[in-house]
Amino acid sequence: MKFMKYNKICLLCKSEKHRVIRNNLRYGIPRRVLQCDACDFVFLEPLHIDKINKKKYYTGKNYRRIYGPNLKKQSSPKEIFDTYLPFQQNIIKRIGRVVKPNIKVLDVGCSTGHFLCALKGLVADRVGLELNKDHVNFIKKNLDFTVYSEPIENAILKEGPFDLITVLQVLEHIDNPMEFLSGVAKNLKSGGYLYLELPNIDDALLSIYHSQEYADFYYREPHVSYFSQKTLRFLLKRAGFKGKISTVQDYNFLNHLHWLFTGKPQDNFTLGVGDPILVKNNKKGVAKDLNDFIKRADSTYKKILIKHELGENLAFLGQKS
Repeated sequence: MKFMKYNKICLLCKSEKHRVIRNNLRYGIPRRVLQCDACDFVFLEPLHIDKINKKKYYTGKNYRRIYGPNLKKQSSPKEIFDTYLPFQQNIIKRIGRVVKPNIKVLDVGCSTGHFLCALKGLVADRVGLELNKDHVNFIKKNLDFTVYSEPIENAILKEGPFDLITVLQVLEHIDNPMEFLSGVAKNLKSGGYLYLELPNIDDALLSIYHSQEYADFYYREPHVSYFSQKTLRFLLKRAGFKGKISTVQDYNFLNHLHWLFTGKPQDNFTLGVGDPILVKNNKKGVAKDLNDFIKRADSTYKKILIKHELGENLAFLGQKS
């Protein structure tokens, strides 16, 4: 696929004034990271890619070949589903007051359907939208809800409009976030809720510890947009949404220590977001005390990061204004 550079206009405020803050991405991929001088939005240097080829990037094999929950191997849809399913209750708790037995939910960018699977029995109707063909096929074969495979801007969803639309780790992939949120809005009921989770560019490893190794890992080709609370608030206001933005810290204390001491990521997602464990299979009885200690430390650490709005993810729960 041949790419051509085009005008570097800020996706949020349309300013052409920017500065270069990086020259390469994860795996040493050469591509500049820009920051808008007018609104501070951070985005990858735009490349001219037609919509067909852009869709093929996510529907084809290459995306999941190098980006997935296990850094040592490519994960199958079943492995992705099994990896992420146990952690969906954390998301459900964060939107607990919205989840009711009579509502209809649309999950945009639903991957292997793990979040919607976790909602089974909690809501009336679940619908997914996903571009990856393997993931769509996995859902159709193994799960019990409808899934569409068109972008939200174009999709005709007969089950809509919806009481709740979730967009989990998706907005950072979107070339035109305003157009995307317009597609979300048209499928949302009056008084319905939008819930977003996406990476926070002010997370502690970048903004407090200034880990260069983490920065080299953090900026990656599929993530074309990098939001702070300020720039996400600006986007949502322009798109006609109002609500609360907060930060979320799912990665544990040991994950951050691993980055700071080794300069490398842990091998898989579960190690980073599961309960931190210091000692395994110790017969002297000290293991429980040490593991209880690190869990208490982990809880305190996460509370501190959230207090100072430094969690690794931004979360938004709101409605159309």
